[in-house]
Amino acid sequence: MNKRFLIFLFLVSLSVFSQNDSISSTVFSLTPRSNKDIRVNGIAIGLGINMGDENTLSKINGLNIEINPLSIFILMFDDPSRRGFSESSTATINGISLSSGHSNQNEDIVYNGLQLSLFSASHSCNGISLNGFYNYATNMNGIHGSFLLNYSKKSNGLFVSFSNYSEINNGLQIGVFNKTENFYGVQLGVINKTKKQKGLQIGLWNINSKRSMPFLNW
Repeated sequence: MNKRFLIFLFLVSLSVFSQNDSISSTVFSLTPRSNKDIRVNGIAIGLGINMGDENTLSKINGLNIEINPLSIFILMFDDPSRRGFSESSTATINGISLSSGHSNQNEDIVYNGLQLSLFSASHSCNGISLNGFYNYATNMNGIHGSFLLNYSKKSNGLFVSFSNYSEINNGLQIGVFNKTENFYGVQLGVINKTKKQKGLQIGLWNINSKRSMPFLNW
């Protein structure tokens, strides 16, 4: 009886292992790719995961490098806010991501770790990100700095930029213009605006649903 039970457990384990191993793994990959489902445990380098019509690279654990010669033109003409926020993700990057520009093709990607980019659009950005121009994501968690704009649906943590916007924000916003719909924390800037607030606004002019005041509001 015990032998049969052990054999049964072995067969079940083998079946589960086979299912989990249905996606191939590699230590290096060029991007984009669409030939077969694959997971990278190492380094991915190229134009970007979703630059092709069909993306079959589901996860990168390690280093992701995206060098797109069209990044400057995407920055000039692309506006991710016109499409709204992405509600689902198709791929995940865990580790370090370096890019000349995470464009609108990246709106369904989750970034976990350290992200350095000229500009970024993603589903989620968790960890630390530094962006030359803007960071646009459905969810932001951690420490995020952008020269012009941090823009999100829901955010938690520290956000530093010329302008910070989030529908729901928990944490600290530091910028010239800070705006939220629902805010829990501290806004520090020249102009701070929110509809619903639990916390402090510190700036030249502060606006919430209760009052508008210079210097300090709550």
